[in-house]
Amino acid sequence: MRQIYLLVFSLFCLFSMNGQIAKLNEFSKGKLYSTSIIKDSRNNIKGYFLLFMSDKIAKETYELEYVVLDENLVKVTNGFISEMKYESWLIKAEGVKVNATLSEDNKLLLDFRDNVTSDGFISAYGFDFGRYRILDLKTNELSQPFIFNNNELFVNPVFDRKNTNWKKNQTEYFQPYDKVGLVVNVEGLLNEEDVTERYLKCYDGDLKEKWKYVYQVNPKNDLKRLIYLKSDEDVIVMLNQKAKVRGKIYVEYKRGFSILLVDSKTGKQQSEFVYPEIDKYSYTMECKLTKDKIYLMGNYYAGKLVDDVKNIGWYCFVLDKSTGNLLSKDYLKWESLAGKLDITKKGYVKKEGYLYTHNMLLQENGDVIVVTEAFINKPVTTNNLYFFKLDNKLAFKEVFEVSKFRNKLSGSNAFSGTIKRAGAFDFIDYQDLGDNEYLFFFNDNEKKSNKKKKSTHYGIVSYSDGEFKKQTLELKTETSTISAYNAKQGYILLVEDFEGQKPLEYRLEKINY
Repeated sequence: MRQIYLLVFSLFCLFSMNGQIAKLNEFSKGKLYSTSIIKDSRNNIKGYFLLFMSDKIAKETYELEYVVLDENLVKVTNGFISEMKYESWLIKAEGVKVNATLSEDNKLLLDFRDNVTSDGFISAYGFDFGRYRILDLKTNELSQPFIFNNNELFVNPVFDRKNTNWKKNQTEYFQPYDKVGLVVNVEGLLNEEDVTERYLKCYDGDLKEKWKYVYQVNPKNDLKRLIYLKSDEDVIVMLNQKAKVRGKIYVEYKRGFSILLVDSKTGKQQSEFVYPEIDKYSYTMECKLTKDKIYLMGNYYAGKLVDDVKNIGWYCFVLDKSTGNLLSKDYLKWESLAGKLDITKKGYVKKEGYLYTHNMLLQENGDVIVVTEAFINKPVTTNNLYFFKLDNKLAFKEVFEVSKFRNKLSGSNAFSGTIKRAGAFDFIDYQDLGDNEYLFFFNDNEKKSNKKKKSTHYGIVSYSDGEFKKQTLELKTETSTISAYNAKQGYILLVEDFEGQKPLEYRLEKINY
């Protein structure tokens, strides 16, 4: 998220590509409110959604302009909408933020939310003053706003932003499920005292109901929490957790969870897979789908909590996609890496720290590439990167160590999950180039250093033809600071900051690999 925040800040300036420079104020004269990076299901950047405030037209009501850029930073379309935000003593919002999610039919689900601050009597935490629209990128048609509240879909609802009516200004969460449709997960946290059932409801592109799947009836203290993992035209894979709720917040997850397989066309539950030995282990997970299999991969830990110091290694469970039956389960324990890496059975690499798993990438032949970064909890220190290649049984094949700058945050202490959410790791992102080829990007600088004005280093690791290779991008400058971000396939986005002497400049640079 740190990279996204920096991108939001720097988008006030200019874009530069192939020697052509365009000022952002040529796209809009308004104040930039929010941006969202648009990615496809393979994690590749396909464009950017920009939201500007053009004018205040009434109390708590604003005219906003949206601008869509393609992956080449070229303007695709724009339009104007009217939106409200809270500005009362009870609830205050500094702006409207947006998140854009791309579906396979080239439509954007736009999630608009009041950017509620802590200045008001009610803070942002736990309140979802959101509304949705659908933008068809083929026709530039923008739908009316819609929300789901109190078990009902409201199209073009009235937003009055009155303090006495704040419950009606909230919504349950919508999400596009790949190859399925637009799905709302009705958890009932907006009016939990009246909840009789919790369910998923699927809609088509015209907001016509396709199916409804009730996953819990008469929920009380022990609730099911369903989290979307993956889907295709055959099956939806949902993580099913047991939890307790206080107010509108999940406060406790109970031991044990399972995977629910739901039919993509009918919404009927097909089967349930319960994770093994949940009395002994906890798990993190990534999900991958193939034509006939479901892959569940991640780290597993001793005990009931995901704890960095109790990390045992990696696992991979393979399920039959049609039945949910377990076909195979494989593990890699850290001690099996003895002789290949100086690592303890708890996953601590000598002089480097514990390994945090950023990604587990399934190859067509069943091999797995694992992207990890060594870290220390106290003080938070991010050290070298390790790229592992494992076979289809998680047996070790290769490790590629990448040395980089060791960033240390003095006086800090945090678990890996917190470090990740804060954007404090140096790994930036990856590109899936297809044909089992990837590009990985990472920061190779001291994060709080004035030396970056002279020279800035970013690392690129390529995986092609079964080999890892590293290259360093050195950006030298005397009058500015240059930052790098992930961009479209085969490119990196460079942002040059002249510290107010002139506008920022953007350019796309092709990567040779």
